Amino acid sequence: MNQSAITFIINGTTYRLSADDSSAIRSIPEADRAELVALLQAVQVQDVISKNAIDAATARMTAQMSRDQQIPKAERLGSGDVDALMARLVMEDKGSRKPELTKQGVYKGVAIFAATVFIVIIIL
Repeated sequence: MNQSAITFIINGTTYRLSADDSSAIRSIPEADRAELVALLQAVQVQDVISKNAIDAATARMTAQMSRDQQIPKAERLGSGDVDALMARLVMEDKGSRKPELTKQGVYKGVAIFAATVFIVIIIL
């Protein structure tokens, strides 16, 4: 399985590695490898903190929502997911709006008004 390569710089030295390239990983000097491991551990800690915050927010929302409402998923949204969510919200908003006045609606209103006036004139 080919993993995509990641390019990074540690102490002025540029490395380009992928997860399945073990010989390149072994060739990194020990000091640079320690820096990389520390960085990746910090990323992992931030990921756990982020997931915990999402879980806590979801728990609060679940407690506030009624049982028949849909519960949002507790996962991170990528940029494509955000775009899809926004598109869905826009479509739902358009669907819930009152339809706009069209030419056909104007003609129908004028015809009904003219017919009403004509009937009133005939009756009087």
